[in-house]
This record gives sequence, C-alpha cells and structure tokens, in this order.
Amino acid sequence: MARKKSASARPRTGNQRDPVLHRAIIAAATEVLAKEGPTRFTIEAVAKLAGCGKPTIYRWWLSRSALLLEVYDQVVQHELSPPEGMDLAKDLAAMLRQVWRLWRQDSMGSLYRLILSEMMLEKEGARYLREVFIPRRQAFTAIAFQTAKDRGEIPQETDIKLLMDLLYGYSLFRLITGQLGMKPRRETGYRSPTSANPRMNISSRLSFRTSRRKT
Repeated sequence: MARKKSASARPRTGNQRDPVLHRAIIAAATEVLAKEGPTRFTIEAVAKLAGCGKPTIYRWWLSRSALLLEVYDQVVQHELSPPEGMDLAKDLAAMLRQVWRLWRQDSMGSLYRLILSEMMLEKEGARYLREVFIPRRQAFTAIAFQTAKDRGEIPQETDIKLLMDLLYGYSLFRLITGQLGMKPRRETGYRSPTSANPRMNISSRLSFRTSRRKT
C-alpha cells in the first residue's frame, strides 16, 4: 500500500520567498527581539518559533543583522509619515522629531546601532545599506527637498543628494553619540535660512560641482 504523503503546512519555494512563511519568520523575529533584546537575538530562536529550518532563513537573509534590519524597517514604515511639502524647515524638523523619537523608544536606537555596526563589517551588508536601505529611508527627505526646489524655496542648482546625506549623517551622529534628547532647532525658535530668504544660497553653496573644485 502506497504511503500517503503528509500535507505540508507551507509550500517549499526554494529561494523564492513564500509570503506565509516570510510573515511567520518576521513575526517570530519580532517576538524574539522583544523578549531577548538585540544582543541575544539568534537565528536558532527565530527558526524554532517560526517552525522552519535555519537554512531557510539564511537563504532569504544573509545574516542575523539583515533579518534584524527588516524587522526594524517594518517598524519605521509604520512610525514615519510623509512631509507636508509646504515649508522645508518645518518638514525637516518634523522628520527629525519622528526619527529621533523612534530611536529613543523601545530600544530601537540601540537596535539600529547594532545593525549598522554589524552590517558595515560585511561587504554585502555595507552594499545593501548604501544602495538599498538608506536610499529607501531617505525617500521622504527627498520629497521635502524636491518640493522645496519646485516651489522656489531653495535654488534649482541645489544638490539634493548631498543635503540628504548631510541630514542623515547628522542624525546618525546624534544616535551614535547619545544626543537624541535635544530638540531640532525649529522648536527652539531657530529659522532656517531658506525659510527666512527663499533665494539665500545656503543650498547652492553645498552644490559642490566638480568644476568648482578645479584649480
């Protein structure tokens, strides 16, 4: 008598992610992270809770930091909102408040520091941060700067990419040095030069063109 095949709870999909199993792994990773914290977070614990093997997880995420980054990214997507697009200084201050508030709560700041410290040591991890994750996280900032350029609040020659990198680097500096308790200057009465004078060349000074570097 032929043996009856047992029904699998989830289909085998090889390198292609099965959405059901993917959600189960993320949910398990989130639970393990909440229970154990980022430093004691292990792939073994996630695999056991999700009901899958470690090879499946490592086939979809190259390292534990990559899995942690996806858990972190999902939290960020729920916490951040797009800029209003009416006033650049107001938009930037609002975005900084959102990000810094997130980093101060539920150990999200500690988690992100750990993720960055681990992924920067991996060639593929550093590439993913540089080419995929950080540009995706800068999307709202790009909208704020582009709308400001479109309405003439900042000069057309403004190097938006450079400004985004400066703002992101500023936030990371605050995170790494534990200075997230300070409020963005907009809240303390500071007015951005671009809001005080739309044609002021603060942004254009940061548009470091190659031709200007030639001696």
